Amino acid sequence: FMMFMVCRTAWKQYCEEMSALAGEEATPLISGTTGGSSGDARGALPSGGSGSSMLATLQPGRDAKSVDRGLRTTDVALASVSMVVVVFSGALRFHIHACSAEREGHGVAGSCAHPIMHALFGARTGPWMHNAATASLLVHSVMSLPLWSCLVIAVYCGAFVHRVSLWSAEKVVLYQVIALTTGLLAGLVGVGGGLIFSPFFLLMGMEPSIAVATSSTCVLFTSSSTTMQYLFTDRVIMSLASVYGLVTVIASYVGTSLVHVLQDRFKGRRSYITLVVALGVGLSAVLSLAKFVKLMIGIEASD
Repeated sequence: FMMFMVCRTAWKQYCEEMSALAGEEATPLISGTTGGSSGDARGALPSGGSGSSMLATLQPGRDAKSVDRGLRTTDVALASVSMVVVVFSGALRFHIHACSAEREGHGVAGSCAHPIMHALFGARTGPWMHNAATASLLVHSVMSLPLWSCLVIAVYCGAFVHRVSLWSAEKVVLYQVIALTTGLLAGLVGVGGGLIFSPFFLLMGMEPSIAVATSSTCVLFTSSSTTMQYLFTDRVIMSLASVYGLVTVIASYVGTSLVHVLQDRFKGRRSYITLVVALGVGLSAVLSLAKFVKLMIGIEASD
């Protein structure tokens, strides 16, 4: 479904590009009938003075504040705080559960002596985890802290874009829901956020090049937080991560270069970048389907 919608967007953009090219070809004929001067050609444009007023004409309902993409210090601080809180809480929750399981006699030996537990609690780890009230308090604390922190940051950011960028409440909620869904899928099954963010941004009318760049930035947080949590809980096979990570870095560089080439060589052709996104979503869907069929065949064979 997502691939179909992105392909539909690409086709719509292509039709708009063809219409724009046809309009540009017709402009010399119009200017020739009105005198041929550049002043007459400019006179055919909507009046209103500056370029900002023309931007408002072409994009009704938006003002200059809504197109401000500058990075604020507050944005960096909030992103850093949320990343640290999520990674720290996720890793600590895992080790607390592992230590509790060891205390109950069915866990991995040495869990309570893990370097992270020792660095945070020192010699108090054993007594605290042995006390049911203290252990329950620690577990609920590391579960609630990231949830409430992210909720507060999400409300603040939503209120900011609603007030400053004039986003509607429905649009703010929609973006927040998509971000929450993508984060859950990234943490649970390792789905790349770009497979959801990029098509969603395109469907919301964002410029393809900006959609790709914004999606990559969002994925930086989802992938980094998940990776760091798995790393601190000793669940990463470093040999495989190093090999695949190197290949991914090279592939990311090639993909980013391709976007720049498409922008430079085919200026104004938004549909080309959108089509690349559609191909990526389609390829991912095909590989996921093949993996699902393979798992189902394996389950039936084992039965």
